[in-house]
Amino acid sequence: MKKLLFLLFTSSNYFAQAQNVTINCHFSMASEDSCFLRLDKYHIKEYEPFYKMVLKDNECAFKFTVDNAMMAELMYNKQSVGIWLEPNDNLKLTIAYDSLYKAVSFEGQGTISNEFLKAFNKTFKNDFDKDAMKQHILTSPIDPYENNLFAERKKQSEFLANYKDKDKFSPAFTDYIKNTIKYNYFYQLQAFPIINGNQSSSILTVTPLPAVLLESITPELANNDAALNCEQYRLFLYYYVIYNTSKLNGFNKFTDNSISMEKKMGFANQTLIGKPNVYFIASFLNENVTNVSPYTAKHIYELLGNNEKSGEYTKLLKTKCEKQIKMKVVEDKKTASSSTPSDQATGGVKILGTDGKYFTFEDLKGKVVYVDFWASWCGPCRGQFPFSKELHKKFTPKQLKNVVFLYISIDKTEEIWKKAIEQNGLGDFKNGLVPGDWGSEIVKYFQINSIPRYMLIDKKGKIVDFNAKRPSDDAVYDDIIKLIE
Repeated sequence: MKKLLFLLFTSSNYFAQAQNVTINCHFSMASEDSCFLRLDKYHIKEYEPFYKMVLKDNECAFKFTVDNAMMAELMYNKQSVGIWLEPNDNLKLTIAYDSLYKAVSFEGQGTISNEFLKAFNKTFKNDFDKDAMKQHILTSPIDPYENNLFAERKKQSEFLANYKDKDKFSPAFTDYIKNTIKYNYFYQLQAFPIINGNQSSSILTVTPLPAVLLESITPELANNDAALNCEQYRLFLYYYVIYNTSKLNGFNKFTDNSISMEKKMGFANQTLIGKPNVYFIASFLNENVTNVSPYTAKHIYELLGNNEKSGEYTKLLKTKCEKQIKMKVVEDKKTASSSTPSDQATGGVKILGTDGKYFTFEDLKGKVVYVDFWASWCGPCRGQFPFSKELHKKFTPKQLKNVVFLYISIDKTEEIWKKAIEQNGLGDFKNGLVPGDWGSEIVKYFQINSIPRYMLIDKKGKIVDFNAKRPSDDAVYDDIIKLIE
């Protein structure tokens, strides 16, 4: 029988030292030659330890070490069941009828918790079914939907309270089940407006939940290190961040993936602490990194690295993130100069100035930079220029020494660009050109999908607002002043 490489896991709330775990599987009439096991170590499926064992005489055994309680997924014949594992567990599974779904019995250390899981999952299968949840959301008003969730939560809690062997559960398993019940209610509640809002691209807003239903959904509820081994908690984190980011955006749906990512990560980083913070950033970045700009991929990956002490997630996501960060920008050979390469680092895109020399964002460090992305053919861009000039006048000469109003055009040629500068009276401001229209490298680097678009950069060269307010919004003056001071 093959031996598996043992695994060393990170620290836990319940156990300090790695201990052995053995899972023996006996099939009464196996039709397949292999059985698989996936451990829920990182809570991101594609990176989890995954093992294949070949059956011999209808049996196989998995042996490894763990230092904390966790869930695992046993897979056979395109079927899977969840198994609760703790250090020193020695489980024997007997599988009848060649099916994980028909009859599985447990023996040995770990039996009590897994027999409960089997009974609990059988009784409340529909309450945890994502497809069933989505169907309920799309066919039910919020009040009866929430009433049903609350009633099912009560039944689940009563099932746990009345279970004959509940006093024999370990503290880790008791907490796991209680968290599963609690967070299943809150996650499905917060999923209601998001799933409804995403059912059609023609729906441009998210309908807020009634305030009374949000009273118990607090940052304290969201920050629960001990619940990370619970899938329902992790789903709650996902919808908690999405719902609250939508709220901060006036419940308007985002149309730009990079802006959406920046806003969600900003909220998560301000609200989530410790392990929930690191897990959520890693999980959301892993899921969405290929859909955002190289700048955003780099920014969020660096955020993860700064927040994570162990570096585990940073290492896991390194290859995937760096591929997006180093994505080559294909220049328009007809319009882009070969002398304007980009090193794809923050601020690395070369910008042509009106004096014929190139500069980068790095050259502007030490000053606050309000960036205006525009083009001569863009009517809404030109419509903002009068407001931009009025904004400029609000600052004192001393303040203006610490701020740069930077107008970056994506026009196709220098001739068109310079003519537009003159026509729009922008000659007194700092102007730059990255030619190529929607194919320009700066558009690709920041994944700009529409103009006008604005960014706000602090004196250290850090982008503090990836989607800054327009000049016509009086509040942008305060945003700039705060950075100047």
